[in-house]
Amino acid sequence: MGWLLIAVSAIAFAALTQFAWQGRLGFAALALLIIAGAAFFSGRRNLSSNSRKPIDTIAKGLFTAVGIMALLRHRIQVDGGDPLPIYEAIAQYIQYVDPTTFFMFGFIAMAIKFCGVIASAFGWHLLLVGQGIRYPFWSAIMTAFLIGRFIGTFLPSTIGLDGYTLFEAGRYSNEWARCVTAKALEKFIGVTGLFLGIAVTLPFGYPVIEDVATQLGWSAPILATGIAIVAGAICTTVTIGLVRPVLLTSAVNLFGSILPGKIRTQVERLADAVGAYKGQVGLLLAVLVSKFITHFTTAVVYYFTALAIGVTAAQFWPITFGSTIQILGTVLSPTIAGEGAREAIQALLLSKQLGGVAQAVLSAALGFIAAEAATMWGGAFLWTRKPGWRPAYTKVDDEQVDYAWIDDTEDSGFDAEKIAAAAR
Repeated sequence: MGWLLIAVSAIAFAALTQFAWQGRLGFAALALLIIAGAAFFSGRRNLSSNSRKPIDTIAKGLFTAVGIMALLRHRIQVDGGDPLPIYEAIAQYIQYVDPTTFFMFGFIAMAIKFCGVIASAFGWHLLLVGQGIRYPFWSAIMTAFLIGRFIGTFLPSTIGLDGYTLFEAGRYSNEWARCVTAKALEKFIGVTGLFLGIAVTLPFGYPVIEDVATQLGWSAPILATGIAIVAGAICTTVTIGLVRPVLLTSAVNLFGSILPGKIRTQVERLADAVGAYKGQVGLLLAVLVSKFITHFTTAVVYYFTALAIGVTAAQFWPITFGSTIQILGTVLSPTIAGEGAREAIQALLLSKQLGGVAQAVLSAALGFIAAEAATMWGGAFLWTRKPGWRPAYTKVDDEQVDYAWIDDTEDSGFDAEKIAAAAR
């Protein structure tokens, strides 16, 4: 039954691919997407665990490829002429981009992104320190982050980054339980840093909400209120949890019977993880600030990529706010490295702010390229990480470890999905 449903999904997706090639994105295409998705996930449940991994990889790859094709072949109106596929509109527009402006602001975007990566790595460093584990920051923590980002370019969501940084921390300290606790808390704080960015930029990004509400026929005040409630609730809950985890535990005990199961589980996990950092409130708040800086700088990158392609009317705050929403959507998307989803969401949110769909898609794609260019050289560290490599020091509870548990004759054993699953 499982394979039959997968076959149904494949047929529906093939029809959707034909629609995408023709640039026909309407209700029929949406219906095919729903059928393909429902059949795929229903069929997947009936497959063996060994069969799921290759099927998932193929599905993510196809979804990414077809998503990009659907986006680029979608027809838009350009300067009152006949509708053009987005890729043709981009080709026409890019001829007028000044190379000097492009490279100057592109370099600035890369530099800003790299600052955000340093902030994120520092947050992970602090969490390990809070667990009594210390590595040299630049030669171990930072290089692990760059390797993780390199691997993550080819994997969905944050599997590569989370998996590799957890792998190195656990491999050289042999304190897997502590590292998993640190990684679990990093995930909570990281998401909170993103929602904090949304909450901070929301008042300045209201024009973006008005644009989206107009497109969808919704009420801008209601949409803004909904975003504020969700972002505010997540930020408040996690911040309270960092400062006074006992309040979260008490709330779960008091309202546990009416909380949805998944929410209650996540709150309990947060409380347990924070409990391992008892008395280290300052450290946890410093981690939160570092993760806020990480996501904020990532959003700022898209302002500078807009300037790079000559959008001189680009406004800092609306673009930064819209980009924080786009980042959230990209993280949640089932595509490889967010490709396709990033550009589609940016087009929905910021096409008016950037002067057109082509500019929004080009700005988003350039933002991805700038971010990867700033960190792709992490691959060099991966290729030179020989089995015998060791950090300059690894201290657990202020004692240097002897690495006796590491067998240099064996493969490192890194499996992104398996390692990342341990942190969930």
